[in-house]
Parts: sequence; structure tokens; C-alpha cells
Amino acid sequence: MAKALVSSAFTAREGLLCKCRPASSRVTQRAQFVVFASAAEPKWKQKLAAADEHQEKTRQATLQAQEEYRKKQDALRRQQQSGQGGQAASLDDLEFISYLTEEGYISDPTQPGVKASLYAIYDENKTLCYIGVSRQVYQSMRLHFARRPLQCHYIKVFNVTKPSRALLEGTRDAWISANGSVPVGNDNGELQNIWENPLDCKPLMTDEEKALFEEAAPGPPKAKVLKNVARRIETELEAIFKQRQIKDKLRFDPKLKDRGLLDLKGVAAVPDTSVPTSTPKSA
Repeated sequence: MAKALVSSAFTAREGLLCKCRPASSRVTQRAQFVVFASAAEPKWKQKLAAADEHQEKTRQATLQAQEEYRKKQDALRRQQQSGQGGQAASLDDLEFISYLTEEGYISDPTQPGVKASLYAIYDENKTLCYIGVSRQVYQSMRLHFARRPLQCHYIKVFNVTKPSRALLEGTRDAWISANGSVPVGNDNGELQNIWENPLDCKPLMTDEEKALFEEAAPGPPKAKVLKNVARRIETELEAIFKQRQIKDKLRFDPKLKDRGLLDLKGVAAVPDTSVPTSTPKSA
């Protein structure tokens, strides 16, 4: 009872004080009370709210990554099923891939699980120049660019996971038929030899170089003339590389220059007996 009397007296006193205070003072007091109540919210609730927000952001990011991965896998699965199912890929259905990336490097169309690739190389005007087949399409692209840099501007690639001679030959013949003629790089002659083998500099000798070669004694003297010819052709190719603004390091094997040959160092075309050669059937 005594406590009740004290409480009633305290309440009455507070009411009297509120009546005596101006309205603005009462509003200020109320605002301070609200701020104090908000600041007094337990820290575990603040941490829980922050954790919930982080979890939601993580969930959204995971869903987006899963969706992008699913799309890539679906595209790869369709391409692999095309190669396994024996369906020839039309040239019109394949997209043009720039031979060089925006950064100046040779594009790498390699995909996991691919055992062989049929590819078509185009020049600056998108004229078909060469059709090839390779187990290592990226390495083949490096060799082609080093030998024929002015013709390598675009490429189309058909990848298969289970190489089939019938599938690859049929696809290659369909590409030639769609092109209307055999590409100049598949002429079964001199031009095809340039695309597929180390560059022979001897047919490119000037009259002066031919005279020096004829006058030179057999052995090292003739080898020296051939090396100088190879170096001249190498300088011309490097000027074209610079013109194309390529950043890949394309170094020619110095051991081949004594024989008048140019080819990239450290890049060997692996013989492939499980797929047909790139030589097309005669039209």
C-alpha cells in the first residue's frame, strides 16, 4: 500500500511537470526517448538481420552462377551430341570466330572432351581459304598463322568428341559443296603444301640469291645462303605480324633455317591417324 501511494505521488508529480513544460520541450523529450529505445535494440538482433541480408545476396549470386553454368553446359552438350550422333554441321550454322582476340592473341576454340576438330579458315573478306582437321586446333591455328598471316582472319570450328571418318569426310565435302568450289588452300598442290608444312623459302629466292646459291660450294656455304634467304623471309613475315598487331610470341626454329625452311619453334603438328587428312576429295 505504501508503494502504491509513492507510485501515485510520483505519477502525479510527473503529470504536473509535463503540464508546466512547454509543448516543444515535451516533443524533444519524446524524440530522445525514441532514439534511446532504438539504440537499445539488442546486438544479436542487429547481427541476425545482417546475416539474413548476406545470406540472401549469396543465394542470388549462386542462382545466377548456376544459370550461366547451365546455359554453357547445354550449349556444349548440344555440340557434343551433334558430333556423336553423326549429324554434319553446316557452315552457315557455325559462327565466325575472329582469328585474333581484341587483345591481339590467337583465339583458342578448344573445348573439353573434344577429340578432333574440323575447321575452315577465312581471309579478311570472309572468303574460304582452307579446310583442315586436327586434334589440337589451337596449335594448328598458330602454325597456319605463321605460314599464311594475311589469309587468317576468321575461322569456323566443328568439334566432335568421337572422331568418325565418315562424319568428318561427309561434313568436309558438304562444306566444299556449300562453298561452290574447292578452297585455294586445298588444291592438292603448292598452296596446300604451304598451309600444311614448314615454309620452303627456296622457291622464294631472288635472282641474286639463286646465283649465290649456285656459286656456293656444297655443305656449309650453301647452308649459309639458305639461312640468309630464310632470315629475309622471316623479316617479311614479322613485319606482317606487326601489321596484324599480334601479341603472341611466334618464334621460328633456327635449326630449320640452314635448310631454307621456316616453322614455329616448339609447336609440332602431331600425326593423327584416327581422323581423315585435310586433303579434300576432288570436286
